Amino acid sequence: MNNTKLWNTNFFYILILGTVNAIALGMTLPLLPSFLTGLGASLSFAGLFVGLFSFVALVGRPFASIMGDRLNKKWLLGVFLFLNGFFTLIYIFAPSVMWMLPIRVLHGLAFSVSGTIIFALGAEFIPKQRIGEGIGFLGIGQIIGMAVGPNIGINIVELHSYQLNFIIGGAMVMAAGLSLAAMKYKHSAPPPQEKRALHLQDFLAVELLPNVIFVAIFTLGMGLINAYLVLFGYARGIGNIGLYFIVNAIIVLLSRPLLGRMTDRKGVSAMILPGYILAAIALVLIGSAYSIWPILIAAVLFAIGAGGSMPAIQTDCLQRLDVTRRTVATGTYMIGLDIGMTIGQVFGGTAFDTFGFDITFYATGALMVVGFGFYLGYIKRLRRLGKW
Repeated sequence: MNNTKLWNTNFFYILILGTVNAIALGMTLPLLPSFLTGLGASLSFAGLFVGLFSFVALVGRPFASIMGDRLNKKWLLGVFLFLNGFFTLIYIFAPSVMWMLPIRVLHGLAFSVSGTIIFALGAEFIPKQRIGEGIGFLGIGQIIGMAVGPNIGINIVELHSYQLNFIIGGAMVMAAGLSLAAMKYKHSAPPPQEKRALHLQDFLAVELLPNVIFVAIFTLGMGLINAYLVLFGYARGIGNIGLYFIVNAIIVLLSRPLLGRMTDRKGVSAMILPGYILAAIALVLIGSAYSIWPILIAAVLFAIGAGGSMPAIQTDCLQRLDVTRRTVATGTYMIGLDIGMTIGQVFGGTAFDTFGFDITFYATGALMVVGFGFYLGYIKRLRRLGKW
């Protein structure tokens, strides 16, 4: 784009679709552990099942990168949003827990492609000089969805059933996918190239691997919170635990535009370094909480810390690569997101069973401090090399 207008029609439309997609995920993800344990599964199995989603998404991201940089992003997004919603809906038809596993695999693949394309397509409608701000707003949709979704899901389950929750979540995303047919978008085909074998750079931006690690550290903590906070609240008798997600969303709404502009003006490190410390404090507060107030303070701190740092890392990924590689930049960033989510969700159940909630959250908070040290060393090294 050559102008400076951020709030164009297509950008706003992609923001809405991303938010709907995230709401549907939020309606199901935090409730799956309790749903599965209610069917007789162990907490460790529930963690493995929930984490399988992120692991499969991790495998699917590179293929999303290849398709997104070569095919029409609008139709890719429409098809995979529809499939994402379809696989959410058909959980209710699984005759047993084990039969849900292949559905979970297909759901993870559909989500990995749709999630990657949402950001890659949205980036096409963001002016270059406002990329940090634009990515920040797209991230708001994701975080609001994961904040509002769990409360919607909890209310639907308490008033009706898990089955109705899956039906509503799936139908929302299917409708979002179908609605893309009305969006005006002209696909720009990549320039003709000689036929060649696919290279690693087509799947993964190797130069962005440090950012993969930095975002994975944040999302490990996010994975623990999103997947297990509801169970944590039940275990400690903390009422209204879903308020964490609401407060988190409100703070994101209020802070993200400012943090996005600060990223564009001050640089990504001004967001990431303080972000690790705020996220560490939030996780320690959660681990020590026996009432709702420390949980709500943690929601504020995590919203500012991780909520400001993760878009900054994604902005850095987009700025380091040519515009023709936007999808692989987005896909590489999201590989880090998936790695952290997978570790947090898969091993979270086992860690809670073995060490308890407090030690697990404290250890994850300590990991944030380690991330602070790694990132500080990374930027110092780049400065010595004249690359920062």
